[in-house]
Amino acid sequence: MPNDPWTAEQVLAAANHWVWVPRGSVHQRTDEFLAVVPPDYMELPVLVRVFGSRRPADDLVDEVVELAAGWGQWRLSWRLSDGAEPADLEAELLRRGAVVDTTLDVLGLPIADGLPDFGVPPEVTVREVTDEATLRDAHVVSTDAFGGGSPSHEQIAAELEELRTGRREGTVGRLVSYVDGRPAGTGGWTLAGRVARLGGGATHTDLRGRGAYRAVLAERLRLARAAGATLGLSLGRVETSAPILRGLGFVRFGEQREVLLDTSGG
Repeated sequence: MPNDPWTAEQVLAAANHWVWVPRGSVHQRTDEFLAVVPPDYMELPVLVRVFGSRRPADDLVDEVVELAAGWGQWRLSWRLSDGAEPADLEAELLRRGAVVDTTLDVLGLPIADGLPDFGVPPEVTVREVTDEATLRDAHVVSTDAFGGGSPSHEQIAAELEELRTGRREGTVGRLVSYVDGRPAGTGGWTLAGRVARLGGGATHTDLRGRGAYRAVLAERLRLARAAGATLGLSLGRVETSAPILRGLGFVRFGEQREVLLDTSGG
């Protein structure tokens, strides 16, 4: 695979175009924004991504808040970067009582010329999520790390179908790692052009420091590179995964913030 250099501008653009819309979810996309209601068991707010708008920030926020209210939703998580438009969008959200809930580093690793050695311990095993057992193991880790409830049988079936379709097309994958036979780490990848979007990375709190995260990361990048990716892209929480990723060779290109707005009035 030939060298494929990535500029900072390209990496940031790839991060800004990263959106997640679960199959069958309630959502609305316009030229200005995307708003998504995640599955109930995840216990997440409405996820809002703004692509850019020339309208006053208060008009834009009013429209999205009204849309969410029509879905019976009162908590909205807006993902913003320094280049977000309108420029005063974050200030408008903070004026309404929003808080910066999470700060994320935009991290990239060029992989066209090969992958680094992540030093995965030999006792850590990794499996692709291909059936209900491995998917539920992945959820054990995710729920421990991020909270939320257990998905129903119907939700598991829908997730499996989405994964199987993506695996056949070579564009989607999810993995789970095991330590001492216990599900210890998980993470997914999605191919978007030449970019491997690395999302959902987590480690079970009882098994941290055992190489579970590195094992899942290494295998995700291997599979994505084989599918044609030349860049691994991650949005790492500054308190947890970002320092690990930088230590493994990822470069920080910028920052994004998740700003949480509660409109319930409670």
